[in-house]
Amino acid sequence: MSKKVAVVTGSNKGLGFAIVKALCSKFDGTVYLTSRDEQRGQAACEALRNQGLAPAFYQLDVTNEESITKFRDYIQQTHQKIDIIVNNAGILFLKDAKEPKAFQAEQTILVNFFALVNFTEAMLPLVRNEGRILNISSSSGHLSRIPSEELRKRISSEDLTLDQLKDLMSCYVETVKLGKEIEEGWGDSPYVVSKVGVNAYTFMLHKRLKSAEKGITVNCMHPGYVISDMTRGAGSVTPEQGAELALKLLVESCESGLYVWHEGTVVPWDGPDPRGYIDGKV
Repeated sequence: MSKKVAVVTGSNKGLGFAIVKALCSKFDGTVYLTSRDEQRGQAACEALRNQGLAPAFYQLDVTNEESITKFRDYIQQTHQKIDIIVNNAGILFLKDAKEPKAFQAEQTILVNFFALVNFTEAMLPLVRNEGRILNISSSSGHLSRIPSEELRKRISSEDLTLDQLKDLMSCYVETVKLGKEIEEGWGDSPYVVSKVGVNAYTFMLHKRLKSAEKGITVNCMHPGYVISDMTRGAGSVTPEQGAELALKLLVESCESGLYVWHEGTVVPWDGPDPRGYIDGKV
């Protein structure tokens, strides 16, 4: 039975793969590379083993409740507890995407927000005291990216519950289906809304766990404009560079409830748009 366990979702390529690689080098325990596609996940693990590293693989689809339950039960039976969760799985429809806007909104909110929340909540009872949860966010997750002041106040309210946050995300999807997202003040980007939701959940979970006094840190990070398949090779930050900050937040001493940008700056989530003074992109 391994003493320590780390899990990275959506990690067969890109930033997730780089984070697994970094953890395999620095984390004293079992590191799970997870992937929805088993063949690609196994190939990614083999690539790391050829470099002298020893990741473990598990097929995981965070959008599927049965898959999450199966993985949770496996971890509990095999290791009992977990030390690190990196929520990296996500999708992005580029501006020239041909899919209908309603479909884009539905899928983006499902994968980037609901799947992340559902997976984290399912795994939470297994997280060891002093554990780490890191949500991979974006500059798009800054609250200022939501045009409506009223919506910003609702999303950032100290009294907002998780169920209410979920309702807001569902409401956004329905608004897009009606073609009223601009009129209602959500803006024109499903990705922005999904990442704002991720950040709101991060701070909500931080507050909940802080009151439980378990020493679990919950943070979100903007890794920079990472070069990946998702961006069709565009970007200014390599996956390895993006993984460096993730590793620091996972293995070094740090506070909880932080929104950290790729060069290490802690950014106020509900402050002015930091893109004016920090070189950050989606």
